[in-house]
Amino acid sequence: MFGSNILEVAIGIIFIYLLLSLICTALNEGIASLFDKRGKNLLEGIKNLLNDPKFTGLAQQVYNHGLIGGISQYASNPGKRTRLPSYMSPTSFSLALLDILAARGALASKYGDLLTNAERADDAHEEALEAAAGAPNDPALAQAVNQASAVREQARTALETVAAEAKAAHDQAAQAADAAPGNASLAELAVKARNTMDGINAALKMLDARRAAIASAKNPKEVKLLLAASTTLKEALAFARDFAAGNQNPLGNIQEGLKRLPEGHTKETLLVLVDKTRREVTAIEHQAEAFRENLEGWFISSMERVGGWYKRWTQRILLWLAAFLVIASNADTVMLVKRISNDNVLRASLVAAAADVVKAQSGVQYAAPSREGTEPAPASKEKAPEPVTEGTATPAATPYAGDRRSTPDLQLVLDTAANLELPIGWSLNPGDPGYFRSPKLSLEYAGWAFYKLFGLLISVLAVSLGAPFWFDLLSKVVNLRSAGTPPGETSKSAGKPAARR
Repeated sequence: MFGSNILEVAIGIIFIYLLLSLICTALNEGIASLFDKRGKNLLEGIKNLLNDPKFTGLAQQVYNHGLIGGISQYASNPGKRTRLPSYMSPTSFSLALLDILAARGALASKYGDLLTNAERADDAHEEALEAAAGAPNDPALAQAVNQASAVREQARTALETVAAEAKAAHDQAAQAADAAPGNASLAELAVKARNTMDGINAALKMLDARRAAIASAKNPKEVKLLLAASTTLKEALAFARDFAAGNQNPLGNIQEGLKRLPEGHTKETLLVLVDKTRREVTAIEHQAEAFRENLEGWFISSMERVGGWYKRWTQRILLWLAAFLVIASNADTVMLVKRISNDNVLRASLVAAAADVVKAQSGVQYAAPSREGTEPAPASKEKAPEPVTEGTATPAATPYAGDRRSTPDLQLVLDTAANLELPIGWSLNPGDPGYFRSPKLSLEYAGWAFYKLFGLLISVLAVSLGAPFWFDLLSKVVNLRSAGTPPGETSKSAGKPAARR
């Protein structure tokens, strides 16, 4: 039964579905790469995760952080626009975000009010600019822009004033310490003055980094603005790290920074993770690491949904590609079944090609049952390692792990099918099963058109299921056939007739 013609026809149909699915997958990957779909989808996911729809806040800072910028293509080439990373590991994300939150927390303890006021003034200024752009002839909106700009500059001036006072205090303390080299108290005062000056400088750099991010978000194709935002953020984080180095309660420091984030789901979620970390870990020195692990878990669970966005987009593209390819190649399932059923040579060649693909990809020693009565070669009992295809990764490392079932290489299948006369394609020969009939009003044409459209629709839906699905099914059906008894052979389990005496 397992070696029947029906099973061989099924193998032939599945092999053709697999070939077409692989071509669609390759085209889809080309489209995704051309439009940087993975990178853009990941960016939208991070912006949503960090509540930064305009890409001027946390999400922008994460992307400009060295841990993430280092995995972006052309990041080291100032002459080219940086290509968005397609993948982001949970460790890189959590470390970058933790560094940024720790920096903001260190500044929040002393200069949080000044920095928050300045950032809110920047936001109000941008909102006024957007409103004025929508109604350029409205004098009231133009006046609102001028007022917002004045408030914006006042907020920055307040920070600069504190920075100037801190610098003057530091210079005075440094001079006093230099005048009395052996005075420990004066040296200590100079160090404190230096820390204070570094702290306010870090706050100013953080504000400058945000303004650079706003400018970059308005002109995303301007490479210089993007580099300015990244460079300024790195300078701000360098100042803030030194300023926060002596903090004895890192998680408490992070919590202070979180309280000054804009209201929204990100702030709420991160504060919940802080409380969760405190319940799980009581030792203060281990809480920051535990919080980082909780950030990783939050990232992984969120990226699973972001991966779903990409998968749904892929399914739509695959459906359109499948429709185009199936119609162009006339891969009509009804016609294929008839042709493979009636052509023994074609059926045998498709089965052999399918077996070769399964054998080459899985590493299983498979031999098709011989029709001359010889025993098939036994399958290897050792399970070959699952091949790793390009673009796959563990779910912990990427939100786009996708379908991790084994998929054969397109070139392998194309090479295997190169010598086959595949029963697809349109023909102008009236005697050919793939003959294209010109439209006309007749019952005969209506019947042909109905079955043709029905067969093409089945093929489109089948091919859009994807290559991993069809290769899995092909492997099972081929192995099932190899375990059965070919026609004309006695069952291997049946006993031999006793010899007559």
